[in-house]
Amino acid sequence: MRRKRKDGGLSKVTGVAYLKDLGDEDYERIKPAKGGTFGYNSRDMRGGQLYPCRLTRYSGALPAELRLMSELAKEVGEALRWSYVQNRWEAQFKKATQTPLPFLLKTRDGGRTPFTTITCNRSWRTAAHVDKGDLMEGFGAMCCLGDFEGCDLVFPRYQTAVRYREGDIILANVANEVHGNTPLLNPDGTKPSTANPPERLVCVLYYEENMDQCETSVEAELEFINSREKGDPIYPKKKKS
Repeated sequence: MRRKRKDGGLSKVTGVAYLKDLGDEDYERIKPAKGGTFGYNSRDMRGGQLYPCRLTRYSGALPAELRLMSELAKEVGEALRWSYVQNRWEAQFKKATQTPLPFLLKTRDGGRTPFTTITCNRSWRTAAHVDKGDLMEGFGAMCCLGDFEGCDLVFPRYQTAVRYREGDIILANVANEVHGNTPLLNPDGTKPSTANPPERLVCVLYYEENMDQCETSVEAELEFINSREKGDPIYPKKKKS
């Protein structure tokens, strides 16, 4: 939404709404929510600064945690591979084979998975949206943890809601189909308070677009960023070999 100026007028700058500007329903939905990415992000421009293809970093995160999430990516990738959308796995895995290994979620033995990134949302009932930045010819895969009720995944176009819980893997065309969640409820089905929502951790696994155009190493990525002139394309067209 457009940001508000100090005088209350609307500026031309857009961004995520401030909590104070939300209505009661959206405030209750967003206030306890937390989200972030695990794995790798592609180059992007933020505040006029270009960031390289990179591993996401958190204070206190351990390499062992990334290995565990990579094992999750392996298991979910196998579910996608042998599903009814095997052609989507083939398209996505083809991209993965063209992606430099330093920017791909890998198995414990160094093998490739079809995913670069995992978005983790905690206690977040998302509004209706389509996922941006996912490989369009690929497919989204989701699993969740927690003791809760509600938060079913809704696809308005098909008038369908999917209830999935721990141990389930749901595959969906989240980059093209509008989807969102029903209200997050306590395990007994009652409405939670904003201050003490039930914990629901959702992992959304996907291949982030343009990761196949990253440089072959972290060092080469930094060299590209440092040598890039203002106005140059973020992803220059590579010469055909």
